[in-house]
Amino acid sequence: MGLPPWKALHPRMRPTPISPPDDSVILTLASPAFDAAYPRVVNRELIPQPILQSMEWAWNTPRFPERPVRVLRLPDVWVAKEGLVFDREGNLYRETITQHSEAEVDQAHAAVLEAIGQGGPEAVPDASGPVLLCKKRGIGNYGHWMMEMLPKAQLVHRHLPELRARFLVAHAPGHLNDSMAQSLSMLGIDLARTIVADDAPRRFDDLLVVDGLSEHGGYMSPLVLDGLDTLAGGVPAAGAERLFVTRRATGFRRVVGEDALMAHAQACGYTLVEPSTLTLPQQVSLFKGARRIIGVMGAAMTNIAFAAPGAQVVTLTPAGMPDTFFWFIATLRGLDYTEVRCPQSGPVRGVMPWDTDLVLSMEDRDRIFAE
Repeated sequence: MGLPPWKALHPRMRPTPISPPDDSVILTLASPAFDAAYPRVVNRELIPQPILQSMEWAWNTPRFPERPVRVLRLPDVWVAKEGLVFDREGNLYRETITQHSEAEVDQAHAAVLEAIGQGGPEAVPDASGPVLLCKKRGIGNYGHWMMEMLPKAQLVHRHLPELRARFLVAHAPGHLNDSMAQSLSMLGIDLARTIVADDAPRRFDDLLVVDGLSEHGGYMSPLVLDGLDTLAGGVPAAGAERLFVTRRATGFRRVVGEDALMAHAQACGYTLVEPSTLTLPQQVSLFKGARRIIGVMGAAMTNIAFAAPGAQVVTLTPAGMPDTFFWFIATLRGLDYTEVRCPQSGPVRGVMPWDTDLVLSMEDRDRIFAE
């Protein structure tokens, strides 16, 4: 039978990552250096050694040096999956690989090569002016959007307004989709200039890529706060100074005996918050006014980025969860940050090994609610 034409042209399926040419850089900003301190970790001994080691290289970095943030302009490219970018011959730009697995890269590469080989309507590039890539790995997560994708939109909207760029975003579930739309609007971005895309390959004549703002788990630029400050600027702070953030609607990574814990929190003067039931301005308002925030580590706690410097934050964290994301937010915002590592209980209810229930001891409970 022989190979399909596109496979005959591209027999090697594993892409070799390439970097864009130097002349593709149209803007470079200096991301400021910043100091960092090892976090306050309660029950550190519960963290499995390999998990601890995966975090400690960041936790033990006392100062993150200044580094460049670049805006790249790439002609005639394909975008597939969660923001993987290929040139017109199917070569993958390494700057767009963000926590993608080898299988995901291979799937995207095969889909792009097939689209190139078939030459159907999808092979006709969008030629209506520059489009900014606002998709990366983790498109279904509120935290990834707010801290890693939205800041790219703000940066280009602010520093390169003359380009009148459009914004390529991912199709997301209902509530997250609403938050994405609200956040863009709060930055002054016309939603008519957004392009919503799924995983299928799409070809663009003129694509903008922001590189260097974040490396999930390894780095977060202070520049990401610029967009959040702009977004929150017109939102008044709510009056609740103490927040307890619940995960009732999530269905996993919940504290055993959560109802009793919530009752105790209320008795201690905390306002119960279920962010998934609130609009983005309501979330910003609550966290902006809070001086003490307690909650299980998860996407909703991304909102600590709206808290004022000096606010106290306590995250209840599965013992085996490798995460520096919220520590980076707290470091950049100047928050008083504590992790309480908790034993894990019961079956995995989400997609990751740490998506189990958590056990919070009475001693730890009393400690975290003590003023």
